[in-house]
Amino acid sequence: MRIAVRALSPLCVGLLCAVTIVALPRQAPAQQPVVRIGVVLDGPWEESDRIRSLFESEIGDLLRGEFDVQFPTGKRRQADWTLVGVRSAVNQLLDDPEVDVLIALGPISSHVAAGRTDLPKPTVAAFVVDAQIQGLPADSGVSGVPNLSYVAIPDIVSRDLVAFRELTAFRRMAFLINGGLLDAIPGLTAGVRQAAQAMGVQLDIVSVQPPATAVLEALSSDVDAVYLTPLTNLSQPEWDGLVAGLIERRLPTFSYFGVSEVERGVLASLNPQSFFPRLARRVALNIQRILLGDAPGAIPVAFTREERLTVNMATARQIGVYPRWRVLTDAVLLNVEPAIGARQLTLTGVAREAVVRNLDVSAEARFVQAGSKEVTLARSQWLPQIEISGQSTIIDEDRAAASLGNQAQRSFTAGGTVTQLIFSEPAAANMRIQRGLQDAREHGKTSLELDVVLEAVTAYLNVLRAQTAVGVRQENLRVTRSNLELARIRRSIGTAGPGEVFRWESAIATGRQAVIAAQQDVLIAEIALNRVLNQPLEEPVILEDVSLEDPPLLTSDQRFVLAVENPQRFELFRQFMAIEGLSASPELRQLDAAIGAQRRLLRSTTNTFWSPTIALQASLTNLMAEGGAGAGDFQIPDVPSGSFPAFPQSNDLSWSLGVRIALPVFEGGSRFAERAQASDDLSRLQIERDAVAERVQQRILTTLQRVGSSYPSIDLFADAAGAAQRNLDVVTDAYSRGVTTVIDLLDAQNAALVAALRTANAVYDFLIDMMEMERAIGRFNFFMTDEARESFYQRLEQFFANGGVSLR
Repeated sequence: MRIAVRALSPLCVGLLCAVTIVALPRQAPAQQPVVRIGVVLDGPWEESDRIRSLFESEIGDLLRGEFDVQFPTGKRRQADWTLVGVRSAVNQLLDDPEVDVLIALGPISSHVAAGRTDLPKPTVAAFVVDAQIQGLPADSGVSGVPNLSYVAIPDIVSRDLVAFRELTAFRRMAFLINGGLLDAIPGLTAGVRQAAQAMGVQLDIVSVQPPATAVLEALSSDVDAVYLTPLTNLSQPEWDGLVAGLIERRLPTFSYFGVSEVERGVLASLNPQSFFPRLARRVALNIQRILLGDAPGAIPVAFTREERLTVNMATARQIGVYPRWRVLTDAVLLNVEPAIGARQLTLTGVAREAVVRNLDVSAEARFVQAGSKEVTLARSQWLPQIEISGQSTIIDEDRAAASLGNQAQRSFTAGGTVTQLIFSEPAAANMRIQRGLQDAREHGKTSLELDVVLEAVTAYLNVLRAQTAVGVRQENLRVTRSNLELARIRRSIGTAGPGEVFRWESAIATGRQAVIAAQQDVLIAEIALNRVLNQPLEEPVILEDVSLEDPPLLTSDQRFVLAVENPQRFELFRQFMAIEGLSASPELRQLDAAIGAQRRLLRSTTNTFWSPTIALQASLTNLMAEGGAGAGDFQIPDVPSGSFPAFPQSNDLSWSLGVRIALPVFEGGSRFAERAQASDDLSRLQIERDAVAERVQQRILTTLQRVGSSYPSIDLFADAAGAAQRNLDVVTDAYSRGVTTVIDLLDAQNAALVAALRTANAVYDFLIDMMEMERAIGRFNFFMTDEARESFYQRLEQFFANGGVSLR
C-alpha cells in the first residue's frame, strides 16, 4: 500500500490508518504506509553518494516503525551544475506521481525548489545558503508556502569572515565560489560583499570552474586570504591541487564546508564534523512532522550551526601563520607539532623520579652521608693511635760542652708513639650515641622523601586537574556558541531582540577569558611539577591520565572499596590505619633513635663518676745524628787515654711502655651539670615524641576523614552533573522554542558548568586526599611490592575479622 502524502491533516492520517486496520484480516499485522522519497543532487561530486546515504539512513532510521520509507534508485536525479539542468531534475520529480516527498540536496536545487510557490507535493530544501538574498519566503520563521519546508543557516558566511579575520589579518580576500551556483544565484555574493566592506576588506569574487590551475592564475597578486565555499564541481585531485597551490603561495584559507576540508589542508573552518549529521537529522525530523500531518509551510526554517573553530597547524606552519591566544581558547587543533623534548610521565614514575632528582632530597642525602662520618670518627677512638715525630736541635757551644756528653751542640732525633685505648666510658657511649643519631638522620631523610613524593604526585594530579578544567571550559564555550546561534535564530524570526545576541557574545568573551586562565593554570602546574623533579621549569611534559582502577592505587583493590563503603567498616579501617601509621611513621622512628642516643648519653654521664679511662702507650726514640761540642762519649780531661774509663753512657735508642689509668675526681661540678642536662634533654625528647605521635595520629585520622568524604563525592557530583546537564538540555530546548528567557538559560548553563568542574575536581580531590593519607601512614602503595601489598591487606582482613566484620 502506498499513499500520496499531500497536506494530510492528523485526522486524515488517523482515519486512513483506521481504515487500513479494519480492512486487514485480524490475524495479519498492520501494514505500514509506504512513502517514496525522491532526491535531487546539483551535479556529479565524489562525496555525493556519502552525503545522500547519510540523509537516507537518518530518515529511514527515524521513521522506521511508523512508515515504510523507500528511496527508489530511479527517483534520484543528478543534474549538471547548471540552473537549467537542476530545474529540469526538480520538475521531473515534482511531476512524478510515484514520488511522495522531494528532497533537494544541493544549494542550486534548494534554490529552485524553494523558489516555487506551486509545489504539488511536500518538498524539503536542505541547503538554503541565504534566504534573504535568495528572496525566499520567511513568514515569522517559517516558509508560509504550502508544501515547502527549507533549512536555512543565518549569516553563516559573515560569521566565518569574522572568525577568519580573528585568525589572521588580511586586507584583500578572494571568495571562491562554484561557478554553477554563482550563475544560478547571481545575488548570492551581495551579503558577502557587505560583510567584507564592513570589515574594511577588499573582496574578489572568483567563479570556480575546472581546472584548478585556472583558479590560481585568476588570483590577484594582492590577495592575502582565500575563502572557499563548497567547490563541489571540482574533482578531489583538482581540489587538492588548488589547496596545495594556495599553501605554496602562503595564503591563509578558510572553509565553508567544514572539518573534512581542514583535514585535507585548508587552514581553518567553523563548521564542526557534526554539521552534516545534524542537518540530516533536522531534515529527517521535518519529514516526520510532514508525514504525521504538520503543514510543511508551518515548520521553522532556521537551523542552528554548532560553531567550533578547527585549525590545521601543519598548514599554519607551512604558511607562517600562528593563531593568537584568543583564537586558541576554544579551537580544535589538528596536526599539532609535538613539543620538542616533551617527557612522558606516569604517576608512579614521577614518584620514583622525585626521590632521585629532587634537590631537597639530594641535599638531605649529603647531610646523612656526612653524618655517617661521625660514626666513623667515634669508632676511630678504639683503634690504635700511631704518631711519628722528628726533632732537630741546636744549642750554644758552652752549654753543650758542659753537658758532659749528654747533649750535643747539634742533634737530630726521631721517634714514634702508639696509644691504644682499652676502656673509656665516654668513647663507648659516643659510639652508641653517634649510631643512634645517624639512624635519626636516616629516618629524617625518609620523612623528607615521603614529603617530596607527596608534593610530586600532588603536582602531577594538579596538572591533570588543570588540563581537565581547560576541557570543561572549552566545552562550556562551545555550548555558549550554540546558544548564541539560538539567539540569532530567535532574533531572525522576531522572538528576541538584539540584546540577547549581545548577551551571548559577552558570555563568549568571558568564556574565552576563562579558557585562557585555565590554560595558564596548566602551565603554572607544569612549572611546579618540573621544580619538584629538578627539571627545566618550562620543559613540556605529557602526562598519562590516572584512573581509580590503576594497579598502583589502593582503589584498584576491592578490599579498600569495601573498607570505606559504610560507617561501620570505615571506623574499623581508621583504627587499623592509625595502628599501621604509628608503627611505620619515620618521624616517630627518628625520635626513637634520638631518644635511644640520649639515654646512652645519660648513662654515660652517670658512669663517668666511677668509670676510669684506661689506655696502653708505647714510645720509641732514636738519636739519628749529633755534632759539635758535647758530641760522643764523655772523657775526663787531661787523663791519658785508657788510664781512666769513661763515664757510662746510654745508647742512641730509647723506648718506653706504659699503661695509663685516669679517673677524674673533681671538675668543678661539670659532671653533675652534664648529667642533669642529659636527663632534661631525655625528658624533652620523650615529651616531644608523645606530641609527634599525637600529630601523626591526628594527620592519619584527618586524611582518612577526607578520603571518606571525597570518595563517595565522586559519584554524587557525577549525579549532580548529569542532572544539571539534563536540566540544561530541557531549558535549551525551551529557549529555542521561545518558552524561557536568556536568564533562565544562562543560569542553567552556569549550573551545568559548575557541576562539571566539581565532578572533574572530585576525582582529583579524592586522589590527592588518598596520597596525603598514604603519606600520613608513612608509605605509598605504588612503592610496595606485590608481596608487601598483599601482606598489608591480609593484616587489614585479620583486623576486620577480629572486629567481627568480613571484607569479602
